[in-house]
Amino acid sequence: MKEKMLKPTILSVSLLTIMASAAISPALGKIRAAFPEADPTLIKMILTLPALLIIPFSLISGKLVQKFKKKTMMIIGLIIYLVAGFGGAFAQTIMQLLIIRGILGIGVGIIMPLSTTLIGDFFKGEDRKSMMGLAGSVQNLGGVIFQIGAGFLTLISWRWAFGVYTVALAILILIMLFLPEPPKEEFTGSPGAKPSNKLPLGVYVIAFLCVLNMVVFYVMPTNLAMYLEDEKQLFISGTALFESKEDLEKHLETGKVSPITIAAFEKNGIKITENAALKEGEEKLSWEITEGRKKYIVKKEDGKLVIKTEKLAKATMAGYILSVLSLSAMFAGLLLVLVMKVFGKLSMALAILLMGAGYYLLSGASTLWIIFVAVIVIGFGFGTIQPNIFLVVQKIAPPNARAFAMAVVGSSIFLGQFISPIIMKGVLTAFHKDSYQFQFLFLAIALGIAGIFGIIYSIFTRKKEEPKQEIK
Repeated sequence: MKEKMLKPTILSVSLLTIMASAAISPALGKIRAAFPEADPTLIKMILTLPALLIIPFSLISGKLVQKFKKKTMMIIGLIIYLVAGFGGAFAQTIMQLLIIRGILGIGVGIIMPLSTTLIGDFFKGEDRKSMMGLAGSVQNLGGVIFQIGAGFLTLISWRWAFGVYTVALAILILIMLFLPEPPKEEFTGSPGAKPSNKLPLGVYVIAFLCVLNMVVFYVMPTNLAMYLEDEKQLFISGTALFESKEDLEKHLETGKVSPITIAAFEKNGIKITENAALKEGEEKLSWEITEGRKKYIVKKEDGKLVIKTEKLAKATMAGYILSVLSLSAMFAGLLLVLVMKVFGKLSMALAILLMGAGYYLLSGASTLWIIFVAVIVIGFGFGTIQPNIFLVVQKIAPPNARAFAMAVVGSSIFLGQFISPIIMKGVLTAFHKDSYQFQFLFLAIALGIAGIFGIIYSIFTRKKEEPKQEIK
């Protein structure tokens, strides 16, 4: 029984790692509403702060397993993960919530390196390759489960969203029951020799590229929920949209807009006709104007009439959208061998362009289905890039330092997660912009340029490697 349960037990840990920080992203909109005084960057740090603690504790965990039993370390990490994960539901202030999220990062940092190390301890050869591939798919599957679960629970309350972390309880039980302590590996080198831990420069270059990749990718979970609920301001009307209060009431009864309203919209570059429907909005001192599929919200704010677009969707929809993102990345991982066989060295550059195309779609999205298409494209690009990065690391790192190389690159994933909102805030400040659309467009342009350079570099290096034909 224990032997049969070993594979699912080890793989189950992968559910809890990469997307652990982003698990409650569907609840960010409601958390922002619960703490209205908090700076938007602090709200985003609810997702990114755990990554800051994951980085040092994953490296510490790698050292501690040399002195302590791996099973014991895994149990300690899972207990911290469970308590801190679910503990976020009881936070009364934004600072309390951030502290609890930091402790969650400690738990993830302990278990993350162990999740891949255990595969190397118990499996060899083709079984090891198969398990590593399955682990990658399970990581993305964890993202799907967490995002859908958090999205559903957020419908009840943002506090309930933290309930997704109780999945760790089932995994803790599996570890305690079915995971044996792995045997210690003996060093097989020459007598007196010590295994080298020195890493080539290429590993650090790849780690840097991994940071950039996560900065770009993590814009999705940190912004999506708030982007969906964002009402884009179109213009502020300095004049009334109706002749009088009585005129407004008359048009509300007929459900039609006035000629003054049509003229005000046209003056600001928006065309509506006399067939546009008018009704009172859900909020006080607000009205809705609908024509075809387009809906405009008119709100009275500080004595002025502010015209905005309709929300794209409720923030809770973010869970379902991000689950599609994870599914797309999961399928990309499963198709990685085929993609690399077809496109070869161009696969990375094309995947970067694919992510750029996804962000371009997102920057101009006016309907929910466009957002779904955009995240599928972004997810597939990301799911192609990330495994490629680890394959390169395994190829260039010396055997004795391979585990440490994977820890360095693995830590860079979470560094990218942590600095993502900070970098993007710097971009918005530098360009004097403050919109989600601009963030997505900026990333689309940056990825497009990077992808083109990547294609040129791949073609150039491939030509250099081709053997020169002899001239007869």
